[in-house]
Amino acid sequence: MLTKFAEELRNARLKKGISLQQMAAKTRIDLKFLEAIDNGNFGFLPELYVKAFIKQYAKVVDLDEQETIDRYEEAKAGKLIDSDESKSLLEKKIEIEKPIAETKVEESVKTFNDVDAKKKTEKPKDLKKMFRLIAYASGIALVVVIVFIALSSKSSEIVVEEKPFEKVLEETKGRYDVPDKRDESLTTNIESDSLILQIANVDSVDSAWVMIIYDDKSEEDFLLYPKRTKTVVTYDNFKFTLGNSGVISLMLNNKKLRFEGLRGSVRHFKVSRDTIERIYSPPILKVE
Repeated sequence: MLTKFAEELRNARLKKGISLQQMAAKTRIDLKFLEAIDNGNFGFLPELYVKAFIKQYAKVVDLDEQETIDRYEEAKAGKLIDSDESKSLLEKKIEIEKPIAETKVEESVKTFNDVDAKKKTEKPKDLKKMFRLIAYASGIALVVVIVFIALSSKSSEIVVEEKPFEKVLEETKGRYDVPDKRDESLTTNIESDSLILQIANVDSVDSAWVMIIYDDKSEEDFLLYPKRTKTVVTYDNFKFTLGNSGVISLMLNNKKLRFEGLRGSVRHFKVSRDTIERIYSPPILKVE
């Protein structure tokens, strides 16, 4: 069933004309992971990150993300897929949109026909008045055109200097860069004994995947793109899983932490006051 699900994703990608290399560039997902998805091999990373990849894949090929995750769950459970469900998700989307579009066209045609029929039944009341209005409007339009031509000829000598591409790129670069320093709005009014952890992706190509548990009470997961930093705050400890841990750098209360990370590898850690230790099983949120 997972092979059939992978085939649906592959068909949706091919219908969009997107290659695996283009998909890797759009999603920032490593090419070897995309090849594994194409071949129906979904055991390359923990379930959390596999689903994150599937959602990104679905978004690029215009599939509903939640429906795609639901179909992945069904395929993983080995449920049979009937003839209607065996169609690709993209085909389903087209079939749903097509009747809606046809209905709108029919309504439009009907509306225009009704208007035309109504116009045919109406007789002009005053043709002279109509011609007079047309002549008046034509005169105004002619004056506007003459004024426009006159103004254009006067301003034709004005030259607008175009900024060099490098300068424009430099001016707009800051719109998309996430600053490496800690977010001041996040740290405002934080108690002095809080733990402030900065998680930075120091690589320029690969993304990293993070699942973090705060004081064993709440959890969060996110995708960290290259050259991006996220700041998190708690009071006692952090437990987290790092996918592609070799590209990660950690700062605890502005002090760099040393830890054993490995590119392409998933590892688990616990951070408390001034210490970091590796744990050998995925951290689990405690349920009271």
